[in-house]
Formats: sequence, C-alpha cells, structure tokens
Amino acid sequence: MRALDLPRRIRYADPDTSGLVCGADPQHVRIARRWAMQATRTTPCLAHPLVVSLAELHTNALKHSASGLLSGRVRIEIERRERLFLLRVTDEGARPGGGITVPEVRAGAGVEKREPALAEGGYGLALVDAMALYWDFTGGEGGPVTVRAAFDRSGRPRPRP
Repeated sequence: MRALDLPRRIRYADPDTSGLVCGADPQHVRIARRWAMQATRTTPCLAHPLVVSLAELHTNALKHSASGLLSGRVRIEIERRERLFLLRVTDEGARPGGGITVPEVRAGAGVEKREPALAEGGYGLALVDAMALYWDFTGGEGGPVTVRAAFDRSGRPRPRP
C-alpha cells in the first residue's frame, strides 16, 4: 500500500464496526476526526469525547512510534455497542534505533490521583483518561501498541471519586 492510498477505510462484516488506516501525514489526524464523527452515527456533542480522544491517540502514535515515519501507518477502529463506543488506535511499534514507548500510568509520591502519560511525558492520555469510561493498552516490547478506550454513548463521563 502506497502513501497515496491513504487514508483508507477498512471493511468489516459487522455493520457496527468501522475502521480507517491513516499514514504518517499529520493532516490525516484531521481526516480521521471527520471520519470518526460519521462513524459514530450520533450527534457531534455525543461523539465529542471519542473524537477528541482519537485525535490525541493518533497524534501520540505519530509522535512516539514508527507510525510517524515516512511509510508509517495508524489503524483506527470504532465499534458501536448498545451503550458504548469502543475506540482502538494501533501504532506500528518502536522507531528503529529509538527507545520503546508505551502508555504508562504514573502516580506521584504520596499522591493517589492517577496521572496517565506517555513515558516521555505527553498530555494526550490525560485527556483520554478524563473523557473515557475506561482505557488500557495491549502490545509493547517494541511491537505495535493498541490503546483501547470505552465511551458512554450518552456522553456522560466516568464518575470521579
């Protein structure tokens, strides 16, 4: 697949799942936001938390992984469930010769508040954490990393302690 072929929609047998493959071009983040708004099949207000989180995760993938290299790719999937939107953003793993980066939750000394950030200290996951009901990731060890996040379709944020 050449960069000119991107972004490209992914076809699924399940009508409630939509996908998009984007390239390393930062302009693809804007295209992915518009695509996600359509893929949620809801109002802009209810889709807002997912769309903002998608942009942050997509930007992090370009900034911190091989997805940001010339031939890099970012895979985005949105699954519509009865009460949830599930978002998955997958990067291409570590950059050649670069350090391995994975999302991590840091807790300050004596502080009980969760402060999610990339190992380098980004803010994208802090926004995802604030808007999502739940988020986690799979992968690592230099291979692709998929960040998964769940959003309430009614637009309600996660209850905070």
